[in-house]
Amino acid sequence: MKLSGNKIKVLISVAVVVVVIISAIGYAEYVKPSQASGSGKITVTDILGQKFTFNSTLTRIVSLDPSATAVLYALGAYKDVIATGSYDYYPPGGNAPVICNDFTVNNEKLVSLNPQAVLGYGATVPSYGQQINNTLHIPFILDNPNSVAQIENETLMLGELTGTFTNATLITNWINQSLSDMSNISKSLPDESAFYLECEYNGEIYTSGINTFVNDEMQYAHLVNIFNVSGFATISPEVIASSNPNAILIDCCASPSYMSQAPFNSTNAVKNHNYVQFFNDTYFTNPDFRFVYGIQWLLQWRAQGNAKMLSELSELPPFPIKLTYSPNFNYETPT
Repeated sequence: MKLSGNKIKVLISVAVVVVVIISAIGYAEYVKPSQASGSGKITVTDILGQKFTFNSTLTRIVSLDPSATAVLYALGAYKDVIATGSYDYYPPGGNAPVICNDFTVNNEKLVSLNPQAVLGYGATVPSYGQQINNTLHIPFILDNPNSVAQIENETLMLGELTGTFTNATLITNWINQSLSDMSNISKSLPDESAFYLECEYNGEIYTSGINTFVNDEMQYAHLVNIFNVSGFATISPEVIASSNPNAILIDCCASPSYMSQAPFNSTNAVKNHNYVQFFNDTYFTNPDFRFVYGIQWLLQWRAQGNAKMLSELSELPPFPIKLTYSPNFNYETPT
């Protein structure tokens, strides 16, 4: 049986969850040349502590990290992306060749492209990443942002690598101003206990705990995560029932029909019809600057009935860089 795109995504998501559970969580860091040796070289240390040094900005990048691809486009560096993976979501009109499908990379095609670096994501290097790094001797830089601060760090790192640091700074400033504005607008909203349903797979319920950017998004929306375990993991039905969340967020990989089943149907969230499915999970579950619109959407959902707050939330600071495809491309206001 051929799996649909959504089902494949769920399977990969579950695989990533398992990796995160058993691995150390980290993220890539960069050292600005002016703060390092003064040589003008760019040094990046990835989540495994591997250091990569480049003599100049990169102009031939293979991005197997969908979030990195999105950031590179926003920076104005998409012209430097010579190939991607199959799960890119932004820009929607991306025309770079695809050389990675699920967990397989076309190494022959990769070598022929002669990239200066390959960008990957996750808590551990996948097998194809090890081969790229150790056998093909192409730098494989692994990143795994797990907070707003780490998303900003990745943006600045990619800006440094591609010579677009000014744009990267504009984007991180926009993130901070947007978050500040939304915090001020929504400060009257009460905190509310909440649960995020990522997916159900083989009878297991998956969710996001603390030390994840999904948890950060919930906090900005004044939602208190009932799952206080670090990272992405499984949660028992008994914990959901006993925690009795007042709100439930449903990922696109899950179904609202689950709300009619135990343990969800006994929660205050379901009894009060206070649950919602994401309209597009790339705004919520992918660690790039577009998460700002995910927070905006959550706050708009929570502010239903408050016309003044809804009006103010609709007027975020304009994105500082003019792009063919707006960062909130296909955004849908919650109803």
